[in-house]
Amino acid sequence: MPRKIIKGRLLYAASESCADMLYETGFSAPDPFLWYAVHDESTAVVNVLEIGRAVKQCRPGIQVMSFQEAARRWGLPGAGRPTLTSYILAMARHVGVTTWEVPMDFPYGIAAELLKLGLKLHPTPNFSPGRACKTAAEIRHLKTGVQLAEKGLARALDILRQATIGPDDVLLWQGEHLSSETLRGAIDAEIARCGGTASHTIAAHGRQAADPHHEGSGTIRAHTPIVLDIFPRDHASGYFGDLTRTVVKGRAPEIVARAYQAVHQAQQTALNMLRPGVTGEAVHRAVMEQLTADGFLTDLNAEPPQGFFHSTGHGLGLEVHELPRLSTASSDPLLVGNVVTVEPGLYYPDWGGVRLENVAAITPEGAEDLTDAPFGLEIP
Repeated sequence: MPRKIIKGRLLYAASESCADMLYETGFSAPDPFLWYAVHDESTAVVNVLEIGRAVKQCRPGIQVMSFQEAARRWGLPGAGRPTLTSYILAMARHVGVTTWEVPMDFPYGIAAELLKLGLKLHPTPNFSPGRACKTAAEIRHLKTGVQLAEKGLARALDILRQATIGPDDVLLWQGEHLSSETLRGAIDAEIARCGGTASHTIAAHGRQAADPHHEGSGTIRAHTPIVLDIFPRDHASGYFGDLTRTVVKGRAPEIVARAYQAVHQAQQTALNMLRPGVTGEAVHRAVMEQLTADGFLTDLNAEPPQGFFHSTGHGLGLEVHELPRLSTASSDPLLVGNVVTVEPGLYYPDWGGVRLENVAAITPEGAEDLTDAPFGLEIP
């Protein structure tokens, strides 16, 4: 009988920027540290400065030790400063495992050294598959993230209500031209006051809104669409929120009003379809077909593309974009505990864009909408 190969799982990363590390350990740190698991036992090896926090934050059952303690336990020489690869090799010898699963983004330089020294590394595309189905506690964290986004949106809408329309339809606020930069700064500051961090917030106006990821710049004008897309991270949990609304200060042009109505109806169709067993592909195709039936055609060959040319949604968790997807590439059925965004949009360079986004959790009965932000296009 061939000997069964025992595999370990190995990570080396800063958990503030590596969702897999944060998920596996529960410990948030700005500097890289080591985590490994063999069978049902796992260990985190951290800088001695982080021991106190790590012991308190790491998930129950995870052994926590400093690199100095690890060196003593694994028999590393006391003289000199061991390299990371020497720590990993000593750890592998200590646990008796030479074959290790690592994420696809495991540091290349370290991997190359370990391979030369005889360890077997197997890159794994979905290193922490449990992330896709959230627990009740994780869904509460995501709800908090959405609420942070809603607070940022409320601040933006308040400013737009206060703004007045000046000459040439320029928006004025507190005696100055109201710009995307000012609006974005106010959103981000409000979220920071509430315990989150928002980065790359979108406040794109007019024709800028035809580019889905344009963050927006310059003076905002009345009677044009303003896409507000806010995706903050909650400091306490590390989970994200995501929210998009499109508004117009003043009167919306007819084409913008029609596009808004079509996107809103398509979003409601998608939300109503969400349930266990439905595929992301089916949801996305329903949205595409409805927007086309409403007269909004998509041209992927145009420069730039126009119409509805992105996915209907994506998973949300410790990263803004994670599994599962609501797209033509998503043939797997949705599962209880999946949390997804639902964000159809329409984009035409001659007038701008419209996008609306909610977050929903898949439940045994269907889906729970985690978003409470109101809808409404025109702001008087």
